[in-house]
Amino acid sequence: MSKRIYWKDIRQSFTSSKGRFLSIFSLMAIGSMALVGLKVTPLNMEKTAQSFINTYNMADMVVMSDYGLDSADVKELDSIKDADVEYGYQTDVTIKDSTDAVCVFSATDSISKYKLVSGKLPTKSTEIALASNLSSDYKVGDKISFTQSSDGILKETTFTITGFVDSSELWDSSSLGSSTVGTGTLTAYAVTSASAFDSDVYTIARISYDDLDGVDYYSQTYESRLEKHQEALDDMLEDNGSARLASIKVTQQAEIDKQKANLASAENQLKTATQQAQQSQNASLLAQVQAQAKTLSEQKASLETAQKELDSLAEPTYTAYTRTSMPGGEGYRTYDSSTSSISGVGNLFPVVLYIVAAMVTLTTMTRFVDEERNNAGILKALGYTNRQIIAKFVLYGLAASLTGTLVGILAGNVILSPQIGNIIAASSVIGSSNLYFYPFWNGLALVLSLLSAVLPAYLVACRELRDKPAQLLQAKPPVSGSKILLERLTFIWKRLSFTHKVTARNIFRYKQRMLMTIFGVAGSVALLFAGLGIQSSISGVATTQFQDLIKYDMIVAENSSSSQTDLDKLSDALSSSKIKQSQAVQYISTSQSLNGSDQDVSIMVTPTKNISDYMILRDRSSKENLSLTDSGAVISEKLADLYGAKVGDTIKMTINDKTVKVKVAGITELYAGHFVYMTKAYYEDVTESDYSANAYLIKLKDSSSKNINNLASDFLDLDAVTAVVQNTSLIKQLNTVADSLQSVMLILVVLSVVLAIVILYNLTNINVAERLRELSTIKVLGFHNKEVTMYIYRETIVLSLVGILTGLLGGFGLHKVILSMIGSDSIMFNPSVDYYVYLVPILAITLILIVLGWFVNHTLRKVDMLEALKSVE
Repeated sequence: MSKRIYWKDIRQSFTSSKGRFLSIFSLMAIGSMALVGLKVTPLNMEKTAQSFINTYNMADMVVMSDYGLDSADVKELDSIKDADVEYGYQTDVTIKDSTDAVCVFSATDSISKYKLVSGKLPTKSTEIALASNLSSDYKVGDKISFTQSSDGILKETTFTITGFVDSSELWDSSSLGSSTVGTGTLTAYAVTSASAFDSDVYTIARISYDDLDGVDYYSQTYESRLEKHQEALDDMLEDNGSARLASIKVTQQAEIDKQKANLASAENQLKTATQQAQQSQNASLLAQVQAQAKTLSEQKASLETAQKELDSLAEPTYTAYTRTSMPGGEGYRTYDSSTSSISGVGNLFPVVLYIVAAMVTLTTMTRFVDEERNNAGILKALGYTNRQIIAKFVLYGLAASLTGTLVGILAGNVILSPQIGNIIAASSVIGSSNLYFYPFWNGLALVLSLLSAVLPAYLVACRELRDKPAQLLQAKPPVSGSKILLERLTFIWKRLSFTHKVTARNIFRYKQRMLMTIFGVAGSVALLFAGLGIQSSISGVATTQFQDLIKYDMIVAENSSSSQTDLDKLSDALSSSKIKQSQAVQYISTSQSLNGSDQDVSIMVTPTKNISDYMILRDRSSKENLSLTDSGAVISEKLADLYGAKVGDTIKMTINDKTVKVKVAGITELYAGHFVYMTKAYYEDVTESDYSANAYLIKLKDSSSKNINNLASDFLDLDAVTAVVQNTSLIKQLNTVADSLQSVMLILVVLSVVLAIVILYNLTNINVAERLRELSTIKVLGFHNKEVTMYIYRETIVLSLVGILTGLLGGFGLHKVILSMIGSDSIMFNPSVDYYVYLVPILAITLILIVLGWFVNHTLRKVDMLEALKSVE
């Protein structure tokens, strides 16, 4: 028994079936690339972000207060065990002669350090480092000047630029959060020396906990430990507001009382001086007395104003922020949401893709063993053992699947994963993801390839080699036909032509090929539908929410302690010719504990039931408009999902530090943020509190971004305005997530199309090769070339149509499941899809079938039919 003949036969099995080898190679490459690429991408991103957090020691929590943190607050925070606390300053300013808002921070020592992009960090009070997103507008050595409010805490407003930095807290280069100056939205940030600030109190405290050091931010351990720390910190700060207010009142009251006493003494002296001037009838002395009287009168008025302001002073709010909730945390939330979305896609999409690829590979290898039946009989007759013959098929499957899988693993790790990571992190300071090695996922891809190609070859070969050499040398008996269900429906069957009857019988005659064709096409269509469906669901949601549903351009929040003069100025501004209309409302920002985390919820209380000029409330499915009633509230759809509530249910909410029960009167279509809308009457009934308008919904005549920013800046310049809420930040966050997912899904759509091409080519090729003698027979009987092609290809068309319909149904379900995995707790995407999502998969498969039909026709024309008929002999 010659080894040379044995190895020559193995080589011939490779060289004579290059198409089959390439098919298995491609299927395994596509499957492993999708599996590895989608599974390691979120892991790479998370590890890269964790490395960034560790390097710059990002704070676990941040504490801020309306009036800053005094010595009593510092003493209390310093008492936190097993934690480091670092204090600093920050203030919002605008770049001189512009409305661009910049938050200036004091340099940090060890917590939330800054990443130096270029230049150096500032060391003097006149030096500053700017955010890297300003590097195109300034260079190191330039001067930059700011404008601050009258109570600003910067000693100087002109600085020398020493470098450019990235913040370890503000991860997005464009969505930086809100501001109290400028247009209400931060354009950039900067860092300078602590000595540049003039303040008696700190404005921010950063906390790093020992038991969270080195714990992955995305792990459940981090979340659970952080939750305990936040509860403890909230309890600690619970009474700080009242204590701080009492301290401020005592201190300031003592100062006012002292000035009142001095004023009373001065008035007594003035009274005596007035009497003396009148008695002496000294005109000069009388004029001095009158001037002094005027001065004292002004001082008295000033003291009365100060007393009123002190009496109406609101209790300061102390807030403990996590990385997710801290001001400017949009970038952190977006990054975390994006990695979670890709992880959700990776949990399902590549699994379906791999199963489809593996099933078709199994069919291909089964057909290969059948084709080599005659050669196996010859080898067995020559004395080769079953093990040696089986090794031939195992080696073939191993070579095709292993090379394809290795290429797929390599492409998934170094091409697909970085590509997806770069798309998602395009606007993040984290930058490109580092590449890490994951033995489990790479090993799993290899194991799956062995199960898909090697194991089937082994099992089928073992089954075939049970026969004796004489049996193997004979042609395998054709699959016997049987009566099919359609034949029993005589009113249909008798109207079919002969060739159509043959097609119907053959479809059920070759059940394995039928199932594989249907399954392969259905899998490809389902994946294509899901990819396109996700694209459709996430496209345009920002436009729908902020143009179709939300009609107001901004919300202006009123300062509750404003004087009448300041309120009059605000009223004049609201009557400006630039404003189309405005509506006073009560706007309440609350935090609700839902789905294991705190969710920011905006409550809007309106004096009227009809707010359609400012907000369209409608049911997403029926598109029917909803109306506010005095017997319930309308809540946004995502909030309803988190509560697990439907219309008519009652939910618990915390409003103004009081837990109340709110009836859900309607669920409105909204995609970003959590909103609750209720009437004045229902609010007062539920909360047992009086309605008090504190904000204005504003529609502008000119809704361009430039005009909105200009008007926002004008409003923020008014003392009666505490904040202006634009939708800019939310729109950017929504668009960032949507755009990145759009690009990712485009990649997956392309993979789905390639998979469909390979599958249909492979199955068609198998079908033709398997039935070549049958086709030769009908060709010899006088069938034309087109008739011969359609004789076999009609089956592929019919099965593909069944596969398309099945795939559309499967894709519909797959789309729903994937959609539930992406987004975040505050963002949802539209479950509905456009018509093209149904149309494109149908057209794609149709086009592939047309091209393959031409290929089959071309192939059959070249086949020597007589040789094919003699092959068994």
